Amino acid sequence: MAWRMKAKYYEACNCEFGCPCNMSGFPTYGKCEGVVAFSVTEGEKDGVDLAGVKVVGGAKWPGAIHEGNGALVIFVDGNEEQRQAMVPILTAEDPGLPWEILASTFTDIHGPFFEPIEITETDGGPRVRVGEKVDVAWQAFTNPVTGERHEPHMVLKDGFIFQDGLIGTTSAFRVDADGVSMEHPNKNSYLAEVEWSSENRLAPAEGAGRF
Repeated sequence: MAWRMKAKYYEACNCEFGCPCNMSGFPTYGKCEGVVAFSVTEGEKDGVDLAGVKVVGGAKWPGAIHEGNGALVIFVDGNEEQRQAMVPILTAEDPGLPWEILASTFTDIHGPFFEPIEITETDGGPRVRVGEKVDVAWQAFTNPVTGERHEPHMVLKDGFIFQDGLIGTTSAFRVDADGVSMEHPNKNSYLAEVEWSSENRLAPAEGAGRF
């Protein structure tokens, strides 16, 4: 099923700043625990307008992401038509990157749960909430000498999730939903503008460990 979307993308994890998974493929502390979220600004799937859909996922892997055996709790906020269009994308039933890779790393999936997702922004720092179940607040770095906002970027030419991510940290990071729980404030975060589609597929010779 053909689909495409542009979205604002939010990511936070338990790694130290920059997240070594993007360089060596392995997390700082041996396991990966994180939240990914996105808000669709433009998109469609076979005539269904996806603009306005919001998705939040809390994920835990016992090792590196590409080693699999992950647990995922996922929330989708949209109308009924949008939900029916979005869920097959997230599960890779309708394949395309990045979900074609990410879905293959989970063996324990909770949801999708259809609940309101709140995304607010203050001074360039977005906050994502799903009731009392998810609360993640992104925060920029401050230059310790000048006190000004400091904005390093991670540029990944072949990144399958994002190609240019603003690196920051979090002032809040908590997930407690359907047995999936984690809490990792003051660790790594990314913000990015992304474009995903069913035309961007995993080549047969590629593996799932390239981040």
